Amino acid sequence: MYTSDKSTLILIALLKQYGIKNIVVSPGTRNSGFSYSVQQDKFFKVYSVVDERSAGYFATGLAYELNEPVVITCTGATASRNYLSALTEAYNRGLPVIAVTGDHETANKYTLTPQYVDRSVSQNDVKTVSVFLPKVIDEQSQSQCELLCNVALSSALSKRGGPVHINLATLDWKFTEKTLPKVHKINSYDTDDLYNSEMAEGLAKLLRSKKVGLFIGAHKKMTAKQLEAISSFVKAVNAAVFTDQTSNYQGPNQILIGQALDVSHIKSMPDILIDMGSICGQYSIAPLFKKSTVWRISEDGVIKQRHGTLNSFFDCMEETFFREIGKHVQNIPAAGYYQEVCRELKPVNMNILPLSNVFVSGILSEKLPPNSNLHLSILNSLRSMNLFPLDKTINGSCNVGGFGIDGPLSTLVGQSVADKKRLYFAVVGDLAFFYDMNILGNRHVDKNIRILLLNNGLGVEFRMNAFLQTFPAEEVNRFVAAAGHNGSAKGWAESMGFRYISAASKADFLAQVDDFCSPDISKFDAPVLFEVFVKPEDDVFAYKHTTAPQKKTPGVIKAVSCLIPNKELRRKFRSKHSR
Repeated sequence: MYTSDKSTLILIALLKQYGIKNIVVSPGTRNSGFSYSVQQDKFFKVYSVVDERSAGYFATGLAYELNEPVVITCTGATASRNYLSALTEAYNRGLPVIAVTGDHETANKYTLTPQYVDRSVSQNDVKTVSVFLPKVIDEQSQSQCELLCNVALSSALSKRGGPVHINLATLDWKFTEKTLPKVHKINSYDTDDLYNSEMAEGLAKLLRSKKVGLFIGAHKKMTAKQLEAISSFVKAVNAAVFTDQTSNYQGPNQILIGQALDVSHIKSMPDILIDMGSICGQYSIAPLFKKSTVWRISEDGVIKQRHGTLNSFFDCMEETFFREIGKHVQNIPAAGYYQEVCRELKPVNMNILPLSNVFVSGILSEKLPPNSNLHLSILNSLRSMNLFPLDKTINGSCNVGGFGIDGPLSTLVGQSVADKKRLYFAVVGDLAFFYDMNILGNRHVDKNIRILLLNNGLGVEFRMNAFLQTFPAEEVNRFVAAAGHNGSAKGWAESMGFRYISAASKADFLAQVDDFCSPDISKFDAPVLFEVFVKPEDDVFAYKHTTAPQKKTPGVIKAVSCLIPNKELRRKFRSKHSR
């Protein structure tokens, strides 16, 4: 019989899935559920070593001789401290020792719980990965537990080797389970597997007649060889390449995520989705992942999962994956997925949009000059520009790594000094602008910088939040959305030597946008700040109209107008947008 603790059951089941059978047990209470369960299962070969110091070294010797992972397990208190010397040895020799430490599920450093030690921080050279398994109480925590176990066990089995740590916080005296649960194992591949012609051909056959999608999150600028390998693969399998303005993909079959998921609400999802790149700032991407078999390419060798369940993980260079798999897909019939998605796409109806971030982004997308750079601040500015295609020579970027409000202008200035002969544009909201405006006085700021500031007088993102919309607009505006905080940037920009222009209507904006987007760096004798004043309710209307199906427009108008505190202004807004 196995323990009834679900976290422990998942770990044991995945150890079996990965073929890890050697376990060195040191006696204790906190690891008793794990120890008793594995001794009942004939798959495992269990050893007993009382002293944890000896157990750790015992495991290093066994792992060295067998060239396969060995599990060590101990209880709470100082037991795990005694593993440190052996784990240091394993780290420096690349030996796959898996330390499973028992722990208190309710204790922390602020409780006076006997035998508790804080394992949240440990030395860098005693593990390659350290995971803390959650208590499994629902589907979400089960998925998280499975992912963390997969991360640790895959790392132990990788060619890099080295020890890993799994913290298991449980104390369960019930042994009621006759079988282990069904668990999801992530299939792992590396560069050697891809160079194996038989293995690469087998992977390619999995794509036969399938709808293949490629998802690219935030990405560094691609090399010519990298782009060539991806483009050749994409054309061979007729894949749809889902990107946003930070993906830096300039090849064929590109589909903007915002246009596909926010505007068009496509129903056709890929059978297999190949995932690459870093964080994506588009919050609507979940359906792509939850309805697909997901393959993830990671050049840093770390398993990461966006949504749904990761099925296969490729620890290799992106160019290598597409080149080697691409050799075997030339004769595989494609499903025509790219054309299928294109048939569902709908453009943004610019004619009905008020002056707003979405409207401004739509105009800029057509007028930004080729070979320029565009930096977007997070959330509304990024999301709005993600609805529109840009010239393929324009490099887009956004600080989605930390995904914070700070730093868009400073990042832009840092980018601009790399090439003084190139134009660097930014689209930024007012909260982010005023947060980072000190950089405008930096002596490296030059006339190749052009900033478009969308000033709606508050953090409009909080007015687009479905939960916060249940509260009166004036209550949300006071502190959550920080309304009425700064006014205009005119005085600051001009005192810092910027050329300042502004617009408060669509006509004003359209009259000046061509000059602002001029490809001639000498068009202005100073850096430019273009401040566009928009109403928050117009921003919300534009966002809701583009993300809701067209037939729901009247409902959108009503929902947005409810955010306007003043009754007369609310009536005028409804009248204006209902025509």
